[in-house]
Amino acid sequence: MLSPLLSSDDNDDSNINSLYHLCKENEIEKIQKILPFIRNTSIINKIHTSTGSTCLHVACYYGHRDVVQILLEYGALNSIRNLRHDLTPYEEAYTDEIKKLFLEYQNLFSNNDYNCIEWSMVGNDLLGKRREFHRAIDLYKTYNNHLVSKLLAEVIHYYLKEYLTNQCNNINNSKDKITSKQIEVIEAYFKEAIEKQDYLTYFIKAYTLTDFFYKVLNKHLALYVLDYFDKTKDFSSNYRLVNCLIHIVTLIIYNPNLPKYRYKGICYRGMRITKNDLDQYKLNQHILNRAFLSASIDHEVAKMFAGDGQQSKMRHTPNDDSILQYSCLCQYLIKQNSTAINIESLSTRPDEKEILIIPFSVFKVTSIKRNYLDNPTASISIEIELEECEDPIDNKNESESNNTSRQSSFSSADDDIKNVEEYEKYKQRKCLLYSIIGLLGSTKHSTTLPLDVDSPLPPGCPNILNRSSWNARPYGIRNNLTTYPVKHIVVHELAGLNSTMDQRDCIKYIKEYQNYEMDNRSYVDIGYHFLICHDNDDQQKIYTGRGWKYMGAHCIAYNQRSLGIGVIGNYTNKKSLDTFKSLIQCGITKNDIIKNFTLVGHKHTPEIYRYYLKYFQNDTDLRYDNQANRTEVFCQ
Repeated sequence: MLSPLLSSDDNDDSNINSLYHLCKENEIEKIQKILPFIRNTSIINKIHTSTGSTCLHVACYYGHRDVVQILLEYGALNSIRNLRHDLTPYEEAYTDEIKKLFLEYQNLFSNNDYNCIEWSMVGNDLLGKRREFHRAIDLYKTYNNHLVSKLLAEVIHYYLKEYLTNQCNNINNSKDKITSKQIEVIEAYFKEAIEKQDYLTYFIKAYTLTDFFYKVLNKHLALYVLDYFDKTKDFSSNYRLVNCLIHIVTLIIYNPNLPKYRYKGICYRGMRITKNDLDQYKLNQHILNRAFLSASIDHEVAKMFAGDGQQSKMRHTPNDDSILQYSCLCQYLIKQNSTAINIESLSTRPDEKEILIIPFSVFKVTSIKRNYLDNPTASISIEIELEECEDPIDNKNESESNNTSRQSSFSSADDDIKNVEEYEKYKQRKCLLYSIIGLLGSTKHSTTLPLDVDSPLPPGCPNILNRSSWNARPYGIRNNLTTYPVKHIVVHELAGLNSTMDQRDCIKYIKEYQNYEMDNRSYVDIGYHFLICHDNDDQQKIYTGRGWKYMGAHCIAYNQRSLGIGVIGNYTNKKSLDTFKSLIQCGITKNDIIKNFTLVGHKHTPEIYRYYLKYFQNDTDLRYDNQANRTEVFCQ
């Protein structure tokens, strides 16, 4: 039976109005009677036409804790911003018990509805945190400068065309919804960056063109990147997403054209902040920005963004008219070379005279003026002054690298390098770079570049992570397998039987193994075709090495006609065995492996081979040539 308070049409505005009114008036019993009859629960997140807010907004604004809890239980989203004040329900809440309730729900239900994003980090050792990030991305710097085009192609292929597209389909708020047309526009700029080999220019144009891209990019930077490098936190997010985000930032930090646009001096940032935001700023407090910050050299432009003279029209509490939203003007003193860039000449909005502050910069709060208390007639309610914290270690490193890492690999002169050994390394690096550029350039005007990915996997195959998921180095010359589909599968034990790893450990191990084989053994790439790593998830991860079709370097006399699979960690674990089996079955389905293959072991790790022969001996789902008689076939 339909509730008498509702019409039969879930999309009827009267339903939205009825529920909104009950939430505003704290009609708990009536709300509890209505909600079970709503067939389409998205009605809870509809924006009320006359107020521009959702039911959750109004319940938070009027302090109705029990209503807030009921709405959250029925799927109300806190990520939706109201149209009039651009605030989330959490930001409109002024009682501590409602704010605490949101935090409890955030911890209990981890999903894409981010209740309160930490845009900044406060603390004492933030220079150490910044230094840690820069040390980590040095790993990227060694090859990013050689593979800018391929990294950007991955950003296009995954971050723009897959991740953002999927995200936009799941956004309920029309104001925040990303259209496919908007993604295509941003994609066009990234493709232009590839074709013209000018990432800085076209990234800035994409960043400043629309309101949606810089917002969603900064949200993802704030949510994921620093946590990825924080060893004290259990990182469980999308590694491929984080890789794309790190590439986007790193290619700015190490861009050879950056010195042309460096900015040092004073700039201003205007914004409307909530009390929660204001609480982040304390005198002498150090603060680190997790995302890009937009400022301006023009004081008046910043005041406009702050809401100059508009404080009386901003959000106040309904009971005592306390301020919920403040106009705020921040003054930043930039002191280091690599902290900010003047993008006025690159921006699609040059009138804003924008200074872009790079993520993970550290500032000290030197002054806070609360004009709403001390000078009520002032046009800006809050004025904050921040001074950059200089890092003597980073400054030293930057000074030493000014003549190297900031130079483009395309333009370095051979006679600039005096040391003979360094000169030889440089020639090898230059030769490799030009061969890669030649490969990428051979596509002429096409911007669909090779990404080391095979054709789509057929149904039933496990998830196989591509090379970008573990930040693989570029490979040298590759040769195709001479026997295809392959008739032999060689299994190898790596990292010890009792190793326990999470995904970060797995990635670190695989990268180090690739470095060892390329640097110490002069291999053109990691030797294995696939690697199975023992991590803490329900199913182990499969990482692509050389993939299905290329010759390996793992087993003498079998490299040209087999697939080598390295198993990292406890190979006796059922997860590991099931993952191996699913990978082989996938290869058979794809016609990359013949059905009646031969299982081969390596003489150096016979234990895993003999264990596999015994374990799979009676498995009717996995047939191989030496299964019944357990005949041992070894290579070395």
